[in-house]
Amino acid sequence: MRFGHFLAAALMLVAEPVAAQGSPTDYRRLFESLWSTVNARYYDPNFRGANWRAIGERFRARARAVRDDDAFAALAREMLGQIPSSHLGIVRPAVSRGAAGIGARTEQFDGQDVFAEVVPISDAWRQGLRPGDRLLTPETVRGPLGSRAALQVEGCDGATRPLTIRREGAFWPPEHPGFRWRQIRTGADRRIGYIRIDRFDDGAAELADRAMEALGNSSALIIDLRGNSGGNASALRLASYFGAGAEPAFALLARPYLESIGRAPTAADIAAAPRVDRAYTTAEIFAAVSAHSGGIVFWTEAVAQPFRRPVFVLIGPETGSAAEGFAWYMRLRTPARLIGRTTAGALLSAETIEIGQGWSVTVPVHASWGPDGQDYIDRPVPPHVTVSWTRADLCTGRDPDLEEAIRLAGSD
Repeated sequence: MRFGHFLAAALMLVAEPVAAQGSPTDYRRLFESLWSTVNARYYDPNFRGANWRAIGERFRARARAVRDDDAFAALAREMLGQIPSSHLGIVRPAVSRGAAGIGARTEQFDGQDVFAEVVPISDAWRQGLRPGDRLLTPETVRGPLGSRAALQVEGCDGATRPLTIRREGAFWPPEHPGFRWRQIRTGADRRIGYIRIDRFDDGAAELADRAMEALGNSSALIIDLRGNSGGNASALRLASYFGAGAEPAFALLARPYLESIGRAPTAADIAAAPRVDRAYTTAEIFAAVSAHSGGIVFWTEAVAQPFRRPVFVLIGPETGSAAEGFAWYMRLRTPARLIGRTTAGALLSAETIEIGQGWSVTVPVHASWGPDGQDYIDRPVPPHVTVSWTRADLCTGRDPDLEEAIRLAGSD
C-alpha cells in the first residue's frame, strides 16, 4: 500500500525488470486482472472522461499477441496512459532484475538536459558528475541495474568529458528522516528558522511538533518542500501551526462515496461528510475512509502555540502529491508566501494492488476536494513569487529560491 507520490525523474530507478523466472506468464489472464482492478478501484467512476470499457476492448485485442514481459509492460503503460491521471502505473515482478538510470536527476535549461542533483553516495558522484554538467548522450543513461552507462557530459567550463557510471537506484526509498531543521541568529532579537521536508510519511506529525518547538521563537520561517515527493495527511499537523485553528482542511473521497452521490461533490456534500482528526498514518487514513463509506473530511488542529510571524514556502517541479496538498493549504488558508516554481501537479492518493503472477498496479483510490467543493486533483500549485533558475546557478552553487526567501524574510 502506498499513499503519496513518487516522482519518476528520467534518471531514477524504475520498475522495468526482465521476465520473471518460473512458469510461463498467462498474459491474457494478467490483462483481465489489470483492467478489472482499475475498473473497480479507480476513484472516479467516470475515469476522468476516458471510456475505460472501450479502451479495454481495444487493448484486449492487442493483448492476444503479447509473448513476453517487456511487451506486456509496454501495452499496460500505454493503456493506463489513456486515463489522464497521476499515480497510475504498472509494477513488474520484484523478483526480476531491474533497469535503472544513474544516481542523478536532470532538468531542462534552454532545451538541454542539465544535471540538477547528484546523490552524494552514488557512483555518479564518485565518478565526478556534478550539478551544472550538461548531458550530451541521454540515450545511454538507462540500462540493467548494476551495469555501466557510458556518458558524454559538458562541464561548467565548457569542456566535454566521458564518464562511465554504474546504473543505480538512488532516489527510492527516500532519505530518512524526512524532516531537517535549523535556526540562524541574525541579531540580538532576530532569528531565521529553516525546515527542509522531503516526505510527509508516518511519524511526520511528531517531527513537525519537534521542529516547531525548536523554531517557534523564529522571527521568520522558511519551509523547503522542493524535493518533497508526498506522503500522507500527516502534513496537516504542521499546517495546523499556521492556520486559523481547528477547521476543515480537505475532503478525501473514494469511489463508493462518489458513486453514492452520482455527481461532482459540492460544498454541502463535503460539509456533511464525517470529520476526521489526527489520522496521521497511512493505515489510519485508509481505515477512516473505509469506515465512512469512502468519504471523510480532515481537520487541522488548534495547537497550543501557533506561529504568527512570516512564513515562506519553497516549492518546485519536484514538489508532489501530499506536499502539494500542504502547499495548497498554505497558499489558500494562511498568510504564507510561496516562492519558487510551479509544482508537479500530481495530487492523488494511491494504493498498489497485486494483480497476479508477481505483477501489481498502482491505482489512485482517493482524491481531494477543498471545503468549498473545489477539487484539487492533479492541480499544480503556483508560487506567489516565481523564481527563474539558470544553468549558471547550478554551476556556481547558487540557490535563487532560498536567496529570495531570505531577502523577503528581512534578515539584513
